[in-house]
Order: sequence, then structure tokens, then C-alpha cells
Amino acid sequence: MNEFIDPLGPFGSVAQALGAPRQWDAVRRGMLASMLLPRPPVGLTPHAVILRQNKLELRYYAPTGPAVATPVVIIPSMINRAYICDLEPDRSLVAGLARLGHPVYLVDWGVPGPEDAAIEVGDVLLNQLHRAVERTCRHAGAAQVFLLGYCQGGTLGAMYTALRPARVRGLATFTAPVHFAHGGRFRQFVDPATFDVDRAIDADGLVSIDLMKAGFRLLDPMGNLSKYAALAAVLDHPRELARALARERWLEENVPMPGAFAREFIRCAYQEDRLMHGGWVVQGEAVDLGAIRCPLFVAAARKDFIAPMEAVLPLAQRTSSADVVAHTLETGHIGVVVGSFGPKVFYPLLDRWFREH
Repeated sequence: MNEFIDPLGPFGSVAQALGAPRQWDAVRRGMLASMLLPRPPVGLTPHAVILRQNKLELRYYAPTGPAVATPVVIIPSMINRAYICDLEPDRSLVAGLARLGHPVYLVDWGVPGPEDAAIEVGDVLLNQLHRAVERTCRHAGAAQVFLLGYCQGGTLGAMYTALRPARVRGLATFTAPVHFAHGGRFRQFVDPATFDVDRAIDADGLVSIDLMKAGFRLLDPMGNLSKYAALAAVLDHPRELARALARERWLEENVPMPGAFAREFIRCAYQEDRLMHGGWVVQGEAVDLGAIRCPLFVAAARKDFIAPMEAVLPLAQRTSSADVVAHTLETGHIGVVVGSFGPKVFYPLLDRWFREH
């Protein structure tokens, strides 16, 4: 008979000694379930791929409600899988907006390979993202688009709007940092006083998935235990269990980053806060958030430690837009786009703003 291996390892006995044995038993059961249970399928909303460029795909989700003319281009973070915007059919940002009548286009950055190590921020903005916006306009027969950026995708969306404003009817961002001096735990993790980005990241390679996973765990070490306890609590509830495992799949399936992009983004954003103070130049063009004049929607999440409100909300004051709305949402970094909060609160909020503009 095989010997039972405690998933908590040597920490199991320490946890028992610290007390709360029932809580740690739940963590243990949740860890075992996480290791053994298959992950559900994701990204199930019907769509068409209308552009492929290197690893990038641009996906089109046709509206099923009363149609709105201006298409919505959703920009997720480059460091996670794009299917966070289509995690479950009834809690899907792309499906939710399409049901409300919006032509939806999702940028899926794909998974970089070693051949992509030299990609820089300028390549992402002025080559990949610009081509996706142009392709959307041609496909939709529209002169402009709404950009909707999540997390780092919102940061990139703001930078793109500052550089190529003609194609952007309006910019909406949520949990997207711009004032990186207040960038929370990740800012502390890459503090220039202790983190030498040039020594830590090879510009000719990729930031590996293993390093990415370790970094995310360090951002919220106790949260990783809490999620296992939460998983154990729904083991007898199939629907809630499937929801938890879908989210776990997204958290597990990290994406490597091109070394050159990672170096530039960490240095210019988190270490030198150049979006607030100036000096970020991509392909010979200075990024100036003050050049943004289109209608602006900025949403922060009160329970967000990945992109704290203090890092997100300053975008509302940093642009030259005369039409700005800012929201503080009572949820967390992931909860804003998945879970019940999305279809109940956030998707209708976006729908009203898009229709008004």
C-alpha cells in the first residue's frame, strides 16, 4: 500500500500545533481535491477568430441583443489567459456584453515562445494592439472602437489611446494601475532598492511560468490556503465546485512574458512610475496620458491588492478628457469580471456607459 502524502507536508504538524485543526483539515481536503479533480472547459461562448498575428488572436462575439453601433475591444492582461473574460457561460464578460447588444472583440495575446523574447512594449502597442483595433474597425464597419482594458490590459489600453487617439471613441479601464508608486504588493516585490530588474530578467529569454507562479503565491501566501478551504466547502455542491475549479484553472495556467517586455514594464511602470511623471518612450514616441481626450470610464475595486485603488483612480485626473466617470466597486481584482458581481453590477454599468457615449 502506498504511503499517504500530506499535501501540507511538514507544515501540517505546525498548523495543528497552532490550533484551528478543523480549518487546517479543510485546507488539506481542498488541496487534495485541487490535485485530483479535472478542470472544467472554459471559453465556451461561440465566436469567430478574425485575426491571427504571431501568437495573438482577435475573437469576435456577435451581439444577440438590440445592437449598438460602436464595437468594444476587450484588452486583458498579457500575463494571464484571456479566457478570464469568458470563464463560465453565465458569468462571462464577452457573453454578457454581447447579450446586451454590443459587438465584442477579445484580444487573446496567446502564449509567447523563445522567439518572442525581444518583444518590447512598443511592439505590443503599435504593432499587435494597433493591428487588432484596425481589424476590428474594418470587420465592424466602424470608424472608432471602445477600448475596455482589464488590469495590465487597461494600462496598455490607456497607453495606446494616448498614442493613437483617432481610433478610440471611448476608453474604459477596470482595476488597471497607472500610478505605480501605489502599486501595492507587487510594487514592494520589485522595489528598485532591492530588485535589480536587469539581473533578475534575461532580456533574451522569457520570464518562466514557474517564476510567475512563485511570484503570484508570494503576493498572497495566506490567500492560497484560504482558497483550498473554500474549495473544500463546496465539494458537495457540483455547480459551485465547477465554478471554483474553473477559477482555479485560470489561476494555474500562467503565461510566460517576453524578457524585454517584462524588463521595460517593470522598470518604467513599477520602479520609475513614468506614466505619472513622464519619460516613457516607445518606438520614438512619448507616452503622455494627457493626450487622452475621449470619454473615460475608470473603475477600481475596493478589495483589490493587485491593483489598489490608489494606483487605479489617478487615471481619472491624469488625462485631458472633459467626460470622466470613476467608480469604486465593492469587490476584488478577479471578482469584478467573474462571479455574480459581473452580471449583476458591472456588465450593466458598462452597458449604460457605452450606450450613453
